Amino acid sequence: MSAPTVHHPVQAAPTPHQLGTALLVTSVAYLGAAALMGLVAVSRPPARLLDDLAAFEDGLVFYRLGFVGASLLAPCIVALLVLLLAAAEVPVDSVRRWIGSALLAGYVPMATIAYTSQYAILPRLVVRDPQTAALWYFHDVDSIPYGLDLAGYALLGLAAVALASALATRGRRWLAGWLLAMGSLSVVAFALHAAGFTGLGGALSLMSAATTVPVVVLAINEGRRLRAAR
Repeated sequence: MSAPTVHHPVQAAPTPHQLGTALLVTSVAYLGAAALMGLVAVSRPPARLLDDLAAFEDGLVFYRLGFVGASLLAPCIVALLVLLLAAAEVPVDSVRRWIGSALLAGYVPMATIAYTSQYAILPRLVVRDPQTAALWYFHDVDSIPYGLDLAGYALLGLAAVALASALATRGRRWLAGWLLAMGSLSVVAFALHAAGFTGLGGALSLMSAATTVPVVVLAINEGRRLRAAR
């Protein structure tokens, strides 16, 4: 007697309307997180923690809220890239997609540790051990989270380069171009930081962050196009 056939439910692929909605929601979430991160600048953090502890403590509320926003950026940009790959119908078994996904998996924990440490670890360390806290103060270019963040962005940059080449073959040349720019700047920024050119590395890192704005704009346009498709 033969064994009964077991039928496993097949999960339906998202419709264009659902994919478009997800792109719009994720894009808005990313822009909201970036806007919240702007509160870090409002807090006016000193360049070195031990130089002005009083100023740091005065702006601590804005500082913590700003880094809450910063810690949301990594999951948002990764989700956005995954959705853009789906929208462009890049095959799941694409080698470049696999390479990019593996690099993104390395980027997320680095960025998460760098940013969450600023509101989950640093404030308590400032009270208990200011000397150790200084090692975890993001705005010091010699600190642990600053270097960790640049290393994470280098992985994001390499992922962006790999995914850009995959997207270019699917006709998304503008998106591929901006991802290539973002990725190249991130990798060079980390290389400069590692070589001791921290000022120039930091400037290029900011330029790399700025190039995510056109990527988000293109994602919004893609989302609107998919929602309008019938």
